[in-house]
Amino acid sequence: MRRFLYLWEYAIRSFWRKKGKNLGLSLFLSLIVFVFTGIEFTQRAYLLETERALHYQPDLIVQRVLAGRQLPVSGRYIDRIRELIGVSEVKGRVWGYYFDPFTGANYTLLGDPGDLVQSWQLVTTYSGTLGPKEALVGEGVLRIRRLRVGDYLNLRSWQGRPITLKIKGTFRSPVSLWTYDLIVVSEATAREILGLPQGEYWDLAVWIPNELEVPKVGEKILRFLPEGRLVARSQLWRTYGAAFGFRSGLLMALAAFVMLAFIIIAYEKASGLSREEQYEIAVLKAVGWLTRDVIWLKMFQNLLVSLLGFVVGVVASYYHVFIWGAPGIKRLLAGWSVIYPPHPLPAHLDLGKVLAFLFFTVVPFLAASIVPVWRSAIRDPEEVFRSL
Repeated sequence: MRRFLYLWEYAIRSFWRKKGKNLGLSLFLSLIVFVFTGIEFTQRAYLLETERALHYQPDLIVQRVLAGRQLPVSGRYIDRIRELIGVSEVKGRVWGYYFDPFTGANYTLLGDPGDLVQSWQLVTTYSGTLGPKEALVGEGVLRIRRLRVGDYLNLRSWQGRPITLKIKGTFRSPVSLWTYDLIVVSEATAREILGLPQGEYWDLAVWIPNELEVPKVGEKILRFLPEGRLVARSQLWRTYGAAFGFRSGLLMALAAFVMLAFIIIAYEKASGLSREEQYEIAVLKAVGWLTRDVIWLKMFQNLLVSLLGFVVGVVASYYHVFIWGAPGIKRLLAGWSVIYPPHPLPAHLDLGKVLAFLFFTVVPFLAASIVPVWRSAIRDPEEVFRSL
């Protein structure tokens, strides 16, 4: 035990004697770890955010499609769907996207069915019922339009007629990705802005308690609504997962070039030791060190370099993603938007993935130093001195 403690002490002293070279290698390794773990952390955080958001979505969304375009759905289908076995609730939803020509942003406009605050668990500053020309506005809309609660928000209807909404309050949600650009108004006001006639909805939300009955209920709906398109909650999850996986895969492929540069450095390190390192090993052998002690010493030195780079890279990546909101990576993974929530992503650390990155970065760096150190350690010190 004392021998290993002495080897560690000597390795630390040797690390600081060559701190310029060692810190440079650690910094380069930390950059590689920062890129790879940053992509992984961000992707996992968005998947968790999506999973939490889908918790508030219905089990089945019924849309009407003609010529490849979505059209409003008649409200007369609500009662027919509600009568199907396995269906617990059906609601028509009045919502759509509103393009703001003044800011170039797209808002999500939603007609409040009356229980939106409770069903979405919104934390709002206004608890009353919205009247005509009144609205609850997301924080992103307030920020980009430079408004406050009590001000007026000017929009235009689908016919181009100006509509002024009094901002009664704002709100926050456990899933701010979906509420940051949201404008909630009464259903009548939403119909006036979006141009939805009375008795028609943009889609129908269907709740089915038994998840196994979702496909069968969907088949029954298509019998009397053949132009319908059904979107299940599980399908949304697969779609978001595939999108984030594809984008993170592209980033990983780009980051692989950085890893390739690190592999080249490791290969150069394995091809032989510098004259100074060979001289140091010969001196240690001359004063009585065993070959195994020399190998352990060099492995401890490389372990310090690699662990320092790995820890710095992981910590920097954690702060970049979960504290600062992953600037740069977030936009590449989640898409581009004029209004985008600046909130920190939900923190989640997958220990298995971190250990995998540790294995693929630290272990090759350590293994690359064993063979050249062993070759130099088995040589006679006098031969080494004469050759140098």
